[in-house]
Amino acid sequence: MLHAAPTWDTVAWLCGETPLPVLLKGILNPDDVEPAIAAGAGGIIVSNHGGRTLDTLPATIDALPAVAARAARRLPVLMDGGIRRGTDILKALALGADAVLVGQPVLHALAIGGLAGVAHMLTLLQTELEVAMALTGRATLVEIDRSVIYPSS
Repeated sequence: MLHAAPTWDTVAWLCGETPLPVLLKGILNPDDVEPAIAAGAGGIIVSNHGGRTLDTLPATIDALPAVAARAARRLPVLMDGGIRRGTDILKALALGADAVLVGQPVLHALAIGGLAGVAHMLTLLQTELEVAMALTGRATLVEIDRSVIYPSS
C-alpha cells in the first residue's frame, strides 16, 4: 500500500498545480505541520477517521492543541470529528481550531429532515455556540481562548 501512497513531494506538486488552497486532512502529529507548510498546504484538518482505517487513534480534540500550537497561526487549522453540539465548537476553538467540520451531523439531519433538517441543525449549533459563548463571557469568536476550558491559562 505504501508504494502508491502520496508523499510530501506529491503534496508540493499538487499545491503547485492549482491556485486553490489544498487542505490536508488526517493530520494528528504536530511533526507533520512543518512539512505541510513547506509543501504549500493551504490548511490542515485535524482528523482521525479517514474511512475508519485506524479506529484506535486519539480523539481529534486531544490531538488538536499540539497541532494548533505547532501551526502557530501560519495556516488555518480545522478540526473534523466529534462536533455534535455548540459546546464542542467552543472547545475546539478554545484549543486552537480556526473552524470545525460538521459532516456527520449534516448527514443525519439530511436523512431525517432533508434540506430543512440541515438548516435546523445548523441553527441549533449556532444557537448552542452563542449560549456557550455568553456563559463563558465571550462576545466574539476571537475572544475564545484556552481560558474557557482552563481558567488559569
